[in-house]
Amino acid sequence: MKNKEVKNWNFLLLFVLLIAILLPLCSAGVGISWNKESSLVPENTKTCLTYKVYNPWPDDSYAQVKLSEELMQIISYQESETEFIPHDTSSANAIPVEFCFKTPKIYKENCWLFNELVCKKECKEEMKIYEGEVEIIEADAPEVVEGSGGSATKMSVSAPLRVKVQCVPHARDYSVIYIAVILIAGILLTINLIRRKNKKK
Repeated sequence: MKNKEVKNWNFLLLFVLLIAILLPLCSAGVGISWNKESSLVPENTKTCLTYKVYNPWPDDSYAQVKLSEELMQIISYQESETEFIPHDTSSANAIPVEFCFKTPKIYKENCWLFNELVCKKECKEEMKIYEGEVEIIEADAPEVVEGSGGSATKMSVSAPLRVKVQCVPHARDYSVIYIAVILIAGILLTINLIRRKNKKK
């Protein structure tokens, strides 16, 4: 019995020491709350999403949003600003943080010229779905210049996100042909006028 009691006391003492060591290191950080885990995004379109970030710790913090590698493969660019998250911000008073991204063209088009012109899209493929995470990363203050000093280990939290990329069908676009016909007609008309002027001379 005494051996078991000694082991229990040793374990308890070790646990208390770990808490005592870790608590001072956790003076600031971020948490995340969200209300949906999927988003329907038309291809080749800019989309903005909002997540709520809180900071229950005694020190102020800054947060920035980024997408995980699994979702970056369908993103042509991403916009995200560093947001100030005051200390003692509870989850009930979480601060909305917005980030925007644009999806490229994903679904195939049926084109007549150079695989890019006079195209139509019928959207017969299955909808493509990508799964990953939205990551909220504790960031440096905006006034901190990169390379001005060492970087401390940053805390991060994440939320699951499923992006459904919607195909947008469209009829064949003949505008390029119309423009080409107008240009050719204009050139021929100009040549004809020049010839007439030369004959009069």
